Amino acid sequence: MTSVALHPRIREVITALTDAQHETEIVCAAITPDQESRRLGDGWTVAQVVEHMAIVDDGAGRIVNGIAKQVAGTAETEESPVSPSLARYRVPDPSVRKVVAPDVVHPTGGATVAESVARMQHSRARLIALLESVSGTALGAASFPHPIFGPLDGYQWGLLAAQHQLRHLVQLRTILAS
Repeated sequence: MTSVALHPRIREVITALTDAQHETEIVCAAITPDQESRRLGDGWTVAQVVEHMAIVDDGAGRIVNGIAKQVAGTAETEESPVSPSLARYRVPDPSVRKVVAPDVVHPTGGATVAESVARMQHSRARLIALLESVSGTALGAASFPHPIFGPLDGYQWGLLAAQHQLRHLVQLRTILAS
């Protein structure tokens, strides 16, 4: 992370992204090759869940980048936390509500867990570097529609990427424990 002081909202998003990525890497490092094809019922395999996480993470980074370009040069004046703005989307127990992913983020089934984790590490590092570079820019001043949640601003897209990872970690742990 940069030595320059980060805007509180950027720091909040980067912390959420870093923590979720760290937890994802711990869980994925323990997945054995024979567990990659494990699934519950007709759901995705372990490898497909991790591939989906990587696809979504990459897409979220591209969206935040687009929003950052739209608001370039606008100074952020708000310092309140961003997390409460996503509270209405949080599911206390992610295993109780299945969300059908749009086709664009469906896994191909052609990636291993290690390949997908490497892809996530790359996209996450790119997103964090982007956020550091736009610290102090008003990422809340523009939005892009999420297919389920509607318009989300740049901060919300970053936080949602972290929450998405954590949601699928519950799914992975459930599959692996079966």
